[in-house]
Amino acid sequence: MRKGRWSSFINQKLQQSKLSTLMVTCFIAFNLLLVSVVVWLAYQSFSAVTFAEISKARLALLNESTRRGFDFITSVTGNAYALASNRELSSLLETMETGRLSQIHQRREVSRILDHTLVVSEGITSIELYTDAFNGVAVTMPDRIFPVDTISGDSWFDALEQADAAWVPLRKNESGQSLIGYAQRIFDSRGGTVAYVLIRLSRADIVRRFADMPMVLDGKVLLVDTAGNVVMQMGEADPAEGSKWPDDPNTSGGDGDSSSIVDSAWIQEHVQRGEDGFEVVSGQSGGSQLVLYSRPAMLQWRLVQTIPVHMLLSPVRQAGWQILGIAVLGLLCSAVLAYLFVRRIICPLRQLIKRMRQLEKGDFNTRVQLSFTEEYAHLAYGFNHMASQLTTLMEQVKDESRAKREAQTGLLEAQIKPHFLYNTLDMIHWRALDYEAKDISRMIVQLSKLLRIGLSGGRLFIRVRDELEHARCYVSIQSERLPFSIQYQEQIDPCIRSCYIPKIILQPFIENAVMHGHPEEGTLRIQVHMHEAEGSHPDIVIRITDNGQGLPEGWKVEDTCGIGVRNVHQRIQLYCGKRYGVQLSDGELGGVEVTITLPRIETDEQLNLWLDGEKG
Repeated sequence: MRKGRWSSFINQKLQQSKLSTLMVTCFIAFNLLLVSVVVWLAYQSFSAVTFAEISKARLALLNESTRRGFDFITSVTGNAYALASNRELSSLLETMETGRLSQIHQRREVSRILDHTLVVSEGITSIELYTDAFNGVAVTMPDRIFPVDTISGDSWFDALEQADAAWVPLRKNESGQSLIGYAQRIFDSRGGTVAYVLIRLSRADIVRRFADMPMVLDGKVLLVDTAGNVVMQMGEADPAEGSKWPDDPNTSGGDGDSSSIVDSAWIQEHVQRGEDGFEVVSGQSGGSQLVLYSRPAMLQWRLVQTIPVHMLLSPVRQAGWQILGIAVLGLLCSAVLAYLFVRRIICPLRQLIKRMRQLEKGDFNTRVQLSFTEEYAHLAYGFNHMASQLTTLMEQVKDESRAKREAQTGLLEAQIKPHFLYNTLDMIHWRALDYEAKDISRMIVQLSKLLRIGLSGGRLFIRVRDELEHARCYVSIQSERLPFSIQYQEQIDPCIRSCYIPKIILQPFIENAVMHGHPEEGTLRIQVHMHEAEGSHPDIVIRITDNGQGLPEGWKVEDTCGIGVRNVHQRIQLYCGKRYGVQLSDGELGGVEVTITLPRIETDEQLNLWLDGEKG
């Protein structure tokens, strides 16, 4: 029910709308749908291609940054190894058999070696030595030599005991800088650990190593060692979130921030050894992150970078909005052009409607100018032809109306003439009786009947009995004036006496028999037979025979110069159709045989149908 209401409502609105409005609306809707689909597909394709290209470019940049930035690791490890393999330093650390003054001197020499190494090395914050060799010597001035107990409580110290060297996270120093260090064990001549050298580096020093590579520190960057452990985190979180990576040294060397998408476990699971690549990872908050991991450096360390996807695609989104704006502008321009174009198309239709309204008001001389398109040209030609035809028909109607009025006037005048003729004949009839001229009186009566039936008040069809009476009157008149006698006989089916037939169809053939028969016997015999034809069509067949001379050799109805036979034949076909008419032939016993075929018309309703042309 609701669907039917909506359908009827839409149909009603469409019927009330203008064609121009519908065309412009459909054009705009189609263009809007097309532009939306094209822009969306183009944006998706462009975003995918751009994102892949940006990811590849960022990965190449990260690999270059890894190659350049990790060069300092070689120098740091080299300095640590140089100190660990320095024989002079190793001999100075062996203080078991020396006195206090010698230990003070040895400590100063060790401090000098450390200071010299720090001076000649670039990008190193400090070099510290942890040993118990000088625990019994009082410190007269600050240096970088500390007891082993100072670092034995750190979380990384146990791991260092199982390796010769390791990168370790450190607590902030007095300046508040977050540090990272490289620890190296120093062995004595007997293979025992005599000291630990710790080279400290600030995160700012490490970040400066990558400063020459633009955009490399966007998002978050992890410094990952050979085992996949996160040595250090640097960079900022998503600026939209406003959070930063934690600087707690206890977390910088572990698995990272608990809220981070990428940690040591993820790196060990996804990052392939010796390969670089990138991957899109969904975060806990629903935002996607692009994770890039570089190819390992010389020490099998690498950089792992996470960048929010929306940060990378922000220029693409801006370009998308620009494209959308251009598309909307193009849509508006196309709508204006469509309106102008539709208006140009609708203009001939409006002109046609205007001319049709003028035609309705009676202005038949109005015409439509031919349009620039073939279809409108056909419409204009059809309208102009219709208007021209209407003008012609109106002129014909006027002429027919004028002729009808004239015919009616003539008919009224003609009705007076037969009336005068009838009165005159009646007066002659009574005067003949006064003089006892009965034969003249009888002829006058027959002539009066003949004229009355012939005129029949202007009717085209009369009853069969009236037509037979008309024929008898004619035969009676001719019998009075001709030198030979006429024997006239009728054989009529009683069922057809009341049927309608065209008037004056018997008299012309009886007249031909009288005028051209010339019977040898001296008596002209004329017989009229009327019966109903057998078959599917209820027709009436009339046969008129005589004993005259017959038809001339080669005689045809079409070649006859008389008007009686042709007149009857043409009237029958005009009123009743081509199936009916007159046929003449020589009789079997001599003379002429006339066959007339007519439709059986019994009632006035049937007669009106034949006269209106609805039958036949």
